[in-house]
Amino acid sequence: MSLKEFAKQSLLDFFLVTTLSDLAIFVLGSIYHQGNMFSYEVLLLPPMYGLFSIIPGFILFSKNELLVRQLIIRKILHFICLEILLILITFGREHLTRENLSMIISFAVSVLVVTIIVEVIEWIFDRHEAGVLMKDLSEYQKGME
Repeated sequence: MSLKEFAKQSLLDFFLVTTLSDLAIFVLGSIYHQGNMFSYEVLLLPPMYGLFSIIPGFILFSKNELLVRQLIIRKILHFICLEILLILITFGREHLTRENLSMIISFAVSVLVVTIIVEVIEWIFDRHEAGVLMKDLSEYQKGME
């Protein structure tokens, strides 16, 4: 993967994570903080999560094609780093307490769900792109005959 392709993929991930984080914040806020009113600063949380979720993405970057096993290991490592980073940013050291354990677990599960949805959307895009490439290749081969 070239650096340009990686940057393009990171930008797509940023917008997907930002959108899905907005939905996750709505769901978790509805569960844990019903009726609370927030200031405008809360609107910065989804883009912040999107930005910070790109940082562990460098674990997945490689100029060479990865083997399936290497890719799976890197994806698992990426997810673990992502969970730790986002939990620390969201809760900080002072709020990592037993009283907040259910909220921390809910947040971690929402990060997992967002990650799975992002992976599925990327798979759909990649599958579509592969189909277009296969069609073009087939047409090219027919033209060579």
